[in-house]
Amino acid sequence: MKEEIYTIPVNEGFDEGGECPFCNMYHKLEKDAIDYMLGASYMEDDIRMETNKVGFCGKHYNMMYKEQNRLGIALMLHTHIQKINYDLEKLCADLKSGEKKGLFSKSKGENAVTPYLNNISKSCYICNRIKTNFDRYFDTFFYMWKKDNEIKEKVKASKGFCLEHFSMLIDISQKKLGAKDYENFIDTIVPVQLENMKRLEKEVDHFTNKFDHNYKDVPWGTAKDALPRAILKVASEQVEE
Repeated sequence: MKEEIYTIPVNEGFDEGGECPFCNMYHKLEKDAIDYMLGASYMEDDIRMETNKVGFCGKHYNMMYKEQNRLGIALMLHTHIQKINYDLEKLCADLKSGEKKGLFSKSKGENAVTPYLNNISKSCYICNRIKTNFDRYFDTFFYMWKKDNEIKEKVKASKGFCLEHFSMLIDISQKKLGAKDYENFIDTIVPVQLENMKRLEKEVDHFTNKFDHNYKDVPWGTAKDALPRAILKVASEQVEE
């Protein structure tokens, strides 16, 4: 299959290797999104209107903070907090008068403040931006699977997937593939996944054994970086060294 612009991120994700090609794709999107937010974009009116409304999750605040553009983060935080304060003042005023106005039922514990705050704490402009593109990568992957034998070979040669993306692949494949393609897909990815989960189990076991003085002269082999790879495999998260 001739490589197109939209297939490049998927191919690069597999070509990079590691414990999960889709984690490679996700983390590339995440880095690009962080760079984008800390560039000139935070001064654009349409971007700031959205970040004022949804803000960022704790993880992405932390990642932006580490990039040292403190002014950019401060400007976004300032107007985001302004928006929260404006909304919160109105919502809190209704806590006392809401039941009388029929806005909520005190007996049922209903109010407008709690869902608003819950939504603010869970919403993230960067997460939303990543998800839009990441969903397209899955669409592209299954398009390639139906058209391109090369992607099948890349899957077979891979180290499988993290648990989250393995689950997503199984779920999405049921919707994207016909019966015959689905059967072939499952017959391909399941043995790859199980084999590599067992491989990783052995590597982590060898890693722990190296803390026993009886194993001090035994070579590390592939187990030296087993811990961060295992964390990525089970939690889809890159560990910073």
